[in-house]
Amino acid sequence: MNKKWEIVFDYLMHLIRENKVQPGEILPSQNMLKTKFKYSEQPIRIAFNKLIELQIVKPVNGKGYVVQEKIQNNLLFSFRELFPNSINRYYELKETIVDSKLSKLTNFYEGTEVYFFKCVRKDKDTHEVILYQESYVPKSIYKNLTLNYLNENGLMKFIEHETPSKVSHSSKKIYFEEANNKELLHIFSDETLSGFIVDEGNVYGIFGELLEYRISRYKPKYFKWDFIEWRK
Repeated sequence: MNKKWEIVFDYLMHLIRENKVQPGEILPSQNMLKTKFKYSEQPIRIAFNKLIELQIVKPVNGKGYVVQEKIQNNLLFSFRELFPNSINRYYELKETIVDSKLSKLTNFYEGTEVYFFKCVRKDKDTHEVILYQESYVPKSIYKNLTLNYLNENGLMKFIEHETPSKVSHSSKKIYFEEANNKELLHIFSDETLSGFIVDEGNVYGIFGELLEYRISRYKPKYFKWDFIEWRK
């Protein structure tokens, strides 16, 4: 059985996801929620604190809790945001079912129906390949996903506008991979490459749902990762 704060959280997220409360508008007050659910203040406060932690709402003195505009942070960006002077080409979209081997790679459960697709990102001016990516996404969430939509808008926009999910965070590992795969060298059209910077991991929604497994291989000169490291 869900905890009381989770019930309140789910209700507030429903209002946001269904656009019943738009960005810039105010969520129901704590007093209204106490009356509606007949709960004490504590679980309601926990639900709001979770929304603040996820940067979905912000407290405004004299108003209440205001729904944020699109979150801008340094955790997760689309290709278009990372490389504004570039173009992408999505291709080879197909359906498959996760087996034991694929489950270990992607963390999707065995038997899950998923879409698989590839993407090449190129510099607009030089047409040099910046990165090559392979992705797996669950068919149950990405209903009616098409190559036309991906090529016109990208995957992040599909999540934001065509699914009930909201991206929360990603987990990833970054490593160097030697360029000993002739197919990859052909994709990058550069036989002189000694290797790639690999960005591999998963993208999750705010409820912990797995939204995507992706593995991206960057030409080293294009890879840049800015972050702040804190001492524990």
